[in-house]
Amino acid sequence: MILSRVIFIAQLVLMLPAFASLLVTPANLGTVAIYFYLVPVGVAATLFALWRFIKHPAERRLAIATLATPLVCLGLPVVVYSLNGGPVAPAVLIVGVLVLLVIAALALLGKTDQFRGSGFFANRRFNVSCLVALGVLLLMLWFPIIIGLAANQSISLPTDIADRDRIITVAALYLVAVAIPAVCLSLFTLLYAPVGLFRSHDGRLLHLGQLLTALLLLATLAAVAFAVSILMVNPG
Repeated sequence: MILSRVIFIAQLVLMLPAFASLLVTPANLGTVAIYFYLVPVGVAATLFALWRFIKHPAERRLAIATLATPLVCLGLPVVVYSLNGGPVAPAVLIVGVLVLLVIAALALLGKTDQFRGSGFFANRRFNVSCLVALGVLLLMLWFPIIIGLAANQSISLPTDIADRDRIITVAALYLVAVAIPAVCLSLFTLLYAPVGLFRSHDGRLLHLGQLLTALLLLATLAAVAFAVSILMVNPG
């Protein structure tokens, strides 16, 4: 059961950003590359889900969710494209991702003892580590923001193109290095923490802290992305 849940969560964390990108991005070589890399992952996950569905009747609900994830995340954008004639509005994307998260949470809310007693998800060290990791990523995002605010000066990029490109490159590398694990861990937490709130009576405070930190982390990422887009459009 633990292996099935880990694979389901890992697949979902991998597929959801691709699903979001495919829904709002016009068809190009980038979208083709997404399918090129993720279709083999989806096929492998589907075969694994079919095997668990046949051999382990108790895991059939989770196996169905694992089977449906690549079909929805990779297949639905094609259907939407053909019906809509192109990418969808951001509001539709947000609703779609929220629906998938709700379905995933329901799949994880199945009968499990991993949130109780000596279960893996009930382990206090694991939950504290998850909360600390979220907090560290949040601080890493806020650190350059705090430094910029402490400077008490307006922030602008150099007019020299070479100097500007160097600063943008360093900032982009830092942001990507922090954003990728932050998004992955936050998405996992959005699935995991609500389940813990229902299943683990002793760890509810920790799970609430995880959920709030993950939401704050995603909000910070959105704010940073918005600020970066403004700087790119108006370097001065």
